[in-house]
Amino acid sequence: MTTVFASKRSATRQLLMAAAGILLLVAALDIVSLHRLSDPPTTNADGVLTSKGQTERRTDIAWGSLFTAVGASLIVVGLGGLVAARPMVELTDESIRLRVAGPLSMMDIPWEDIVSVRSGRDYDDDGRVPIPVFLVDVDDRGKYPDGLWGAVWRGNTLYVDADGWETPVEDVVVRAELQLDRPRGEYQ
Repeated sequence: MTTVFASKRSATRQLLMAAAGILLLVAALDIVSLHRLSDPPTTNADGVLTSKGQTERRTDIAWGSLFTAVGASLIVVGLGGLVAARPMVELTDESIRLRVAGPLSMMDIPWEDIVSVRSGRDYDDDGRVPIPVFLVDVDDRGKYPDGLWGAVWRGNTLYVDADGWETPVEDVVVRAELQLDRPRGEYQ
């Protein structure tokens, strides 16, 4: 199987995720110990924590712990995504491979099963923000699993969330159409 084209997650998004994690770690440090932007716990004239200050300190530690955990997770996921950079979609000479079977698993849809590919826009729950989607129409949806990751079946059409791909979904569609329009004998 020869890969003709592949698109990964956007490196910019991965870097922004890591940067957000760093900001959360800095905020946690400020909340727990530095107190440059956050208020320190209340103390009396001798510098001893008051009962209110002790409560504030416990709250600061709870928030600092939460910010540290989330910040560290964002850094690991963001930088890990840059280092491991797995394709979200691959066009091969035999099929379209989509990372929808799980975070580490690809689902193959052979070209013979595909009726058409196109792009579209889906709207979030309140209908305000358009999300780019990659649409794959198949002749028999029963061959493929339910409970996909970042994708959903609507009839015989697979709607794949294409938000955050390094290549715009419209470009992926053009490349997929070129593969789909090859004479059927070229699939072997």
